[in-house]
Amino acid sequence: MQQAARIRSREEPVEELYYRKGDIDFCFLLNRRHHNLRVFDYRVGNYQQKRDFFDRIARAEGLRKVFTVVEKQDSKSWRSVGFSREGAIPGYFRTADAYIMSRVYTEDGEPIQGGAPKLHAAAPLPKERQPVKPRGLTCEVVTNVARLESVAREYGTDALYAPFRRGVFNPDLGLRAKLGKREYWVGAETDASFGHAKVDMMTAPLREADVPMLEYCIKTLLDELVKRETASVFTLCAADANLCSQIYAELGFKVTARLTDHLTREELFVGAQIWHRRLGSVSTPRLPSFI
Repeated sequence: MQQAARIRSREEPVEELYYRKGDIDFCFLLNRRHHNLRVFDYRVGNYQQKRDFFDRIARAEGLRKVFTVVEKQDSKSWRSVGFSREGAIPGYFRTADAYIMSRVYTEDGEPIQGGAPKLHAAAPLPKERQPVKPRGLTCEVVTNVARLESVAREYGTDALYAPFRRGVFNPDLGLRAKLGKREYWVGAETDASFGHAKVDMMTAPLREADVPMLEYCIKTLLDELVKRETASVFTLCAADANLCSQIYAELGFKVTARLTDHLTREELFVGAQIWHRRLGSVSTPRLPSFI
C-alpha cells in the first residue's frame, strides 16, 4: 500500500512530504526556493529504488539537487547508487558524525555523471579576536513563534535561508539587535534530542561596519545555546558570502563540507559551505535510561 501526504501547500517555499510503500519509508523537504530535496530515510536498504524515485521527483519539480544526511556506514550504500559525499557535520548524531550525500542534476533533470562537481572555495583565516559589544547596540532574545515566522518570511529570501529540519521552517530561537535605524537578526534551529543547532544570519552583513555587530550577535546567540545544553552548532553559508565567512571564521567555526549548487540567488545556483563549531563547555546529551 502506498501512502503519501503533503503538509504544506505548493505556494510555500518549503514543503514537507511523507512517502511509504512496502519497505520504503521516508520524509523529505521539498525546497522550491533553492530547487533541492532534503531526504530523511527511516529504513536502510532499497537504495537503487529510492534513487530512481528521487530522480523522478527531480525531473518533475525541476530540482538541481537531492541530498540526505546519514551515518558513515550508510554513506557507502548511497555512494554505490550514484550519490557523492560532499562533507560532514561532526557530532550531528550525538556521538556520530553525519555525512552529506548528494545527487546533482543538469537543467534537463538528468543526473550528472561522475557525481557532484567539486566546490572549491577558500576559507578566510581567523583573526582570533574576542567579540566585544559595540557601543549603542541593544539585544533581546526572541522565542515567540509568530515573531520568528515573520522574520523568516521577511528576511529569508535575501539571507538565502534554507531550513534543515522537519516540522518547523523557521528558527525557534532568535536574537534581535538594534543600532540606530539598523536592525540585525540571527536565529537558530535547535534539536534538543541530538544536542545540536543550525545557526543563521537572517540579516546578512552588507558592509564591513556590519561585521562586528553580527559577530557579537552570533556570539551572544551561542552563549544562549550553551545555556540550553547545545553541544555543537553548524551553519550553511553561501560560498561567495565573504563577510559571513569572515564572521564564522573569527568565532572559531571551521569548514567541514562544501556543497555544489546548494542555494539559489536570483535564479542562479551558488555553492554553500558548512561551518561547524563545538561548544566545548557542554557535554554531549545522554540517552534516557529507558532507551
